[in-house]
This record gives sequence, C-alpha cells and structure tokens, in this order.
Amino acid sequence: MPPAAVQPLPELHPESVRLLAVDCWSGDPAVAALIDAARALIPVAETLRDLCTRRPSIDRLIADEIGALVWETIETGRVNVWQREPRASGVIGAIWIELESLRARWIAARLQSEELSPAAQNIGQWYDRLQALEEEAPTVAAVWSNGPTRPC
Repeated sequence: MPPAAVQPLPELHPESVRLLAVDCWSGDPAVAALIDAARALIPVAETLRDLCTRRPSIDRLIADEIGALVWETIETGRVNVWQREPRASGVIGAIWIELESLRARWIAARLQSEELSPAAQNIGQWYDRLQALEEEAPTVAAVWSNGPTRPC
C-alpha cells in the first residue's frame, strides 16, 4: 500500500502550496528559469559595457540597468580565511533578490505546514526547525554555482 500523500493545510496560500510541492526550494521550476534569465543577461550587459567603452557617446546607463554579478573576496574575521560573496546589481540584482525570496518563502511554508510559529508561547521548537531548514536549504550562491537542481 503506497504511503498517503501529504495534503497541505487548506488555509495555505497557493504560492505556499506550490513551494511545499518541491522537496527543496531549488527544485522549483521558477528557480531554473530565473537563473537562466540572469545568466543570459550577464553577457548582454558585458557587451554593452564594452561598446560604451569603445563608443563614449553610447550611454553606459543601459548596461548599468541590466547590471552585473561580481564575486568579491572578503575577510571572515579569522586569520587568513577569506570567502567569496556575490554582489548583484540592476535587473540581475532584482533576479537575485527574487531567488533569495523564493528560498525564504520555501522555509516559511515548511514552518507553517508544520504548524510552527514565531508567535507561539515557546518559540524554541520553531527556532530550532528554522535553523535546521536554513542549514538544509542551499543558498542562492550555492545554487548559482552548482546548478538549480542541487538537492536540500
């Protein structure tokens, strides 16, 4: 006998139901589409920046509106330990923000489906589960680097 399908709570928002349908936020088809769109825009912006350099009469604002994704190396506060942090701007930055939002909404939907709330009398269980989901769900930077199908 197959296991019973988990039915989302009826009061859930349709977007939450959509997010609960995937095992990991990065499995949402929207993630792949958003990453593909951002990756397609990067070379367009680079081409326009190059064109603006060669032809100063062409407004660089066009390339700036599309944006860029730059990986900066930053100190972690530990001796000789550095990490790479993404900095996105323009439309590419807006896509990055939407990806981060999808991750946060996936976590929130999981917590809601488990009937955990930060407004509860004892928030310990909610906080512990939140921390577990934060660690379990890959970051946008990890999904970007490894591909959208990385499992949680």
